[in-house]
Amino acid sequence: MTRNLISLLFGLFFLFPSLSIAQDGAPSKWEVNGYIKFLQLTTFSQGPAFPLTNNFFHHRLNLAYYPNDNWTFAVEARNRLFYGEQLKLDPTYGRTIDQPMGLFDFSVRWVDNKNILLHSIVDRAYVNYSKNNWDVRLGRQRINWGLNTVWNPNDLFNALNFLDFDYEERPGNDAIRVQYFTGIASSVEIAYSPSDSATGHIAAALGKFNAGGYDFQTLVGLYQGEIAFGGGWQGNIKGAGFQGEGTYFIPIEDFSTDSVNSFSFSASSDYLFSNGVYGLLGFLYNSNGNRGTGVLPNGGLITGQPSAKNLFPSPWAFFGSAAGNFSPLFSGNLAVIFATENKLTAVVPTFTFSIKENWDLNLIGQSFFLQNPLDKQFVHAASSVFIRVKWSY
Repeated sequence: MTRNLISLLFGLFFLFPSLSIAQDGAPSKWEVNGYIKFLQLTTFSQGPAFPLTNNFFHHRLNLAYYPNDNWTFAVEARNRLFYGEQLKLDPTYGRTIDQPMGLFDFSVRWVDNKNILLHSIVDRAYVNYSKNNWDVRLGRQRINWGLNTVWNPNDLFNALNFLDFDYEERPGNDAIRVQYFTGIASSVEIAYSPSDSATGHIAAALGKFNAGGYDFQTLVGLYQGEIAFGGGWQGNIKGAGFQGEGTYFIPIEDFSTDSVNSFSFSASSDYLFSNGVYGLLGFLYNSNGNRGTGVLPNGGLITGQPSAKNLFPSPWAFFGSAAGNFSPLFSGNLAVIFATENKLTAVVPTFTFSIKENWDLNLIGQSFFLQNPLDKQFVHAASSVFIRVKWSY
């Protein structure tokens, strides 16, 4: 079934010209877009295997159909072709990449050997109905409840990994979401994501309202065998953005293997200076980091998928970044993350050059430093350099 669905998406991609414009010249009810990227990664660290290179082509296809003003049908897929030294050294790389995204397995490893990995996954497939103040979406989707840029304790359904920069759309999951808008800045919504395990279900309700010039939200729900409740705010102080969010988790007896309550909280402030430089400062408190469980599942810091109750492997983490334009076509950003656990420090410079319309060139670095637990020396752990070319259509 998955192979047939992805093959159909490829076929629709080649039919793009006929789908974009209706035969009578009127705007089409179809919308097709996406991109093709090439990324080369070189990793530097200690050991005879380094430097280590990995390369991949990434094709994304987004397809939507709008039969009328109320209904939307959408399917989106990502297709990636990997090759390089990392595949040869890690025989489990294909399984690491091919992680489940929801209740249904809409992924295919067409080829998986030490030379080539060709992987496809449908990460969006939903039907949406909107009328008056109601909005209902069923299927594979992204449910984003977070307010902060880097760490989102309120994001029960789709917590993001800031270091996984190449996945702009972010992961989704299989769910139903019902929203009712009570005003311009107020709404009530419920969402449910089923699971094939007793402790994997997520069901929650979120309310949003405005008071005193601030947007507030509160949430309560069942999160993978635990009761979760929390909330957040978003506003500004003298021109500087100020936002924060937190969630408290209480294990349910007989459903959770973790018998300890936990709390995750983050806050940040951002400001656009008169010279065009955009600055952001933030922090995260993660109570799970105190108990040695602060690891990201399904991979490391870069590719791991965090959860709302475990967003970063440290009890405390701090973030700072500055971004600006060197010219109309050339921009840069420098981000730094510092975590109290082993004094883990990540330095992430990013440079973006607009080659021409729909073409972008990126140079991204990620360097990690930490304190050696044996001699307490601050050492370089690893560094990666990414070169990426992207064409959007």
